[in-house]
Amino acid sequence: MTFISASIKAFLNREVSLAKLELVIVELPQVKPFRSAIGVRTSRKALIIKWHTNKGVVGYGECSCRPDPFYSHEFVDGAIQVIEEFIFPLLKQATTYAKVLAVLSKIRGWNFTKAAIEFAMNDAIRRSTGKGILETWERPRLEKVPVGISMGLFENGLQMTEAIKEAETEGYKRLKFKINPEYANPEIFKSLKASSHANLSFDANGLFTYNDFDALAQFASLGCMIEQPFGPGNSYLQSEFEKRHTKLINCPDEEVETLGQLIEQKGNLAELNIKPGRVGGLYNTIEMIEYCFAHNIPAWIGGMFETGIGRAQNLQIASFLMGAKAHDQSPSNRYFKKDVLKEPIEMVDGKIDSSYFLHPEIDEKVFEELTLSNIVLKS
Repeated sequence: MTFISASIKAFLNREVSLAKLELVIVELPQVKPFRSAIGVRTSRKALIIKWHTNKGVVGYGECSCRPDPFYSHEFVDGAIQVIEEFIFPLLKQATTYAKVLAVLSKIRGWNFTKAAIEFAMNDAIRRSTGKGILETWERPRLEKVPVGISMGLFENGLQMTEAIKEAETEGYKRLKFKINPEYANPEIFKSLKASSHANLSFDANGLFTYNDFDALAQFASLGCMIEQPFGPGNSYLQSEFEKRHTKLINCPDEEVETLGQLIEQKGNLAELNIKPGRVGGLYNTIEMIEYCFAHNIPAWIGGMFETGIGRAQNLQIASFLMGAKAHDQSPSNRYFKKDVLKEPIEMVDGKIDSSYFLHPEIDEKVFEELTLSNIVLKS
């Protein structure tokens, strides 16, 4: 079973060269702390891959995993070890895009890590020739991409109300709130019900269990989409919940890492959050989106608080999802005091213009300033 066009299949024969890989850890201070059920973060620590071709062209890719294994099994230091010990030695013999994908497929799991390699390779090809795999994808694209905002947990209803007003004023096309079982309290629901925004949703990060059905029912009763209500591997709880309560507008996230898992979950979902890193890269993302097109599954592009490098990549992909109401791709200044792009990603009236992400340039001075460490792997 394949959902890839002939033009993309032909692109996979494109020759690639690799002189060296750089594994760079950067840390971007945030504008303000972000609180979720996983914890409070004040900065974004990210692994950036720099793919150097034999002709001196450099492509950039971001590994979107967290520095800890609390979202998935992947974490930054582990990703570095997997690349050093297993991926890089195999890459030395890979001479085409398809052969690089074949190398990456030998690694079980570690999708964020493998995606970063493909992102960097594709960026190097794009910078060399003007055309990467997305430019080969024969689908219409949006000139302006609608974006939403992912908001953390709030200490009280007043704080939430103020954040809602600010986001509404800025024009975000969707307001998404982190939730957990303890968050179901009258003060929070009062603030949510007072909002006039047409597109509210929730993100549970898989924190609700069989014992939390009553709390989950309070959120579900608002008629909003709930992203990843149950932990990965526990999707059977959805039917148990719906026997007792209302129907869930379920949007998988962590639950779907492969096309096969999407096919298995098709009957349980109302829409799908696709994170290109989570699903293993550009090729896998295209295949998954094509499946969604073929089966009328609403999909949108999620994020992992990427730097401008990963965010620009995500926005390129989001531009193909013309029917999506919003993507979790807020502008750089929403989260970071400094970003690594010469022109930080900006938003106007809830949309981001394509000129910000089609040809992103790295601000090497800022990139170096934010660098914590650098490992060079030579072919």
